[in-house]
Amino acid sequence: MFSVIFDMDGTLLDTQRICVPAWDYAGERQGIIGMGEHIKNVSGMNKVGWTKYLKENCPTLDADKFNIEMRQYIIDNQVVRFKKGAEELIGFLIENKIKIALASGSSRESVNHHLGELDAYHFFDVTLTGSDVKVGKPAPDIFLETAKCLGTSPDDCFVFEDSPNGVKAAVAAGMKCIGVPDITEFSKEIKDTLFAEITSLDEAIHILKKYL
Repeated sequence: MFSVIFDMDGTLLDTQRICVPAWDYAGERQGIIGMGEHIKNVSGMNKVGWTKYLKENCPTLDADKFNIEMRQYIIDNQVVRFKKGAEELIGFLIENKIKIALASGSSRESVNHHLGELDAYHFFDVTLTGSDVKVGKPAPDIFLETAKCLGTSPDDCFVFEDSPNGVKAAVAAGMKCIGVPDITEFSKEIKDTLFAEITSLDEAIHILKKYL
C-alpha cells in the first residue's frame, strides 16, 4: 500500500498568498520595496535556506528583524483555511486506511499553529517540519526522513507539492510527485518531472484509486 505526504503552505493550506504582503510589509519596514517578489525563489525552503538566500540576495536587509516582522504580520492577518479539495482527499485517504504525513519547510511553531487552528493534527501519522532537518528543500532530506518515519519505501510514496523547490526535493527522494501549483507556476522542466499535475486536491482521488 502506498503512503501520501503533503507539503503544507500553498499545497494543503491556503497560507501562501498572505506571505507576499507579509514579505512586502517587513521589507518596507527597512526601506526595501517589493520583497514579496523573492517568494517564488524560496518557496518550500526551511528557515535556514531562505535566511541564507536573503543574506546573499538582499545584503542590506537585517534578515533576523525581517523574519520576526514578517512572521508577526502573518500571525496578525492570516486566516488559516484548507485548499480546495483538501478535506475530500484527506477523507478518502482515511477511509482507505492510507498513511498520511506532513512534510513542511515551515517551522514547528508555524505547523503547530496552523494545524491547531484547524484541529487537523490527528489526520497525520507523521509530521515533520523544516526545524527537523539540517538541509531543507530542494534537498530530499525531509521526504526521506518522512518515509523512514512512516516505515514506507520512498518509491511507495505520493507527494503533493506546490513549489518548484518542493517538487525537486520529492523527485530527488525517488517519490511520485503530484504538482498542485499555487502562487508560482511550474516551468516545463518542473512539469516534466511530475507524476501528475492537478488544480484541486480532490482531483487526485481518481488517480490514487488505481493504486489501492
